[in-house]
Amino acid sequence: MGIFTTSPEIDNALVNPAQWANESWVHEQFRWLRQNAPMQVLDPEGFQPFWNLTRYDDIKTVEQNKKIFINDPRPILSPDMIQAMMEQMSGRKHLVRSLVQMDDPDHMKYRVLTQGWFMGSNLRKLQGRVDALATLYVDRLAELGGECDFVKDVAIWYPLRVIMSILGVPEEDEPLMLKLTQELFGSSDPDTTRSFEMMEFMNVVHDFEDIFAA
Repeated sequence: MGIFTTSPEIDNALVNPAQWANESWVHEQFRWLRQNAPMQVLDPEGFQPFWNLTRYDDIKTVEQNKKIFINDPRPILSPDMIQAMMEQMSGRKHLVRSLVQMDDPDHMKYRVLTQGWFMGSNLRKLQGRVDALATLYVDRLAELGGECDFVKDVAIWYPLRVIMSILGVPEEDEPLMLKLTQELFGSSDPDTTRSFEMMEFMNVVHDFEDIFAA
């Protein structure tokens, strides 16, 4: 797989999920970009133009200047067609308005609501629970007899159990939470999506909202 050095080939390649399945290509392509086009506007077919930054110092500068470089209205890269369909069906710009979609003053107001939970003193209170869960899943790994699907059998469940413990979600609801999370963030993956129909994707969002509203 060759390295792209001109537009529109670069632009379209970088939004093509199939290209990202080749890790070697990703590293080689971004190495070329860092050396030759470290800060470039890309305009791929079917997407809104966006800036592509590839050097650490430039990315750090953007991340640290939240007054100029804002999150809203476009915090994620999404095809124009999908974005238009989503807004038409939901009547809102974002399916889920989380901290990722917010700028100040809302960002800080919402962040403060949960910030205390993640202070060092409060996290230390959870250390016993985290350690116990780590032991549980290491033991489970040993019980699998030397062969397993590490992601599906261990790696997914341990951090999920920790996060659900922090949120206070009952343990019996964790499989459902995992299912909904995968359906939401893996909606384009045939292994995790509920359906490729947009209405079904909307139902995933509504299921999340119903759980936390209750």
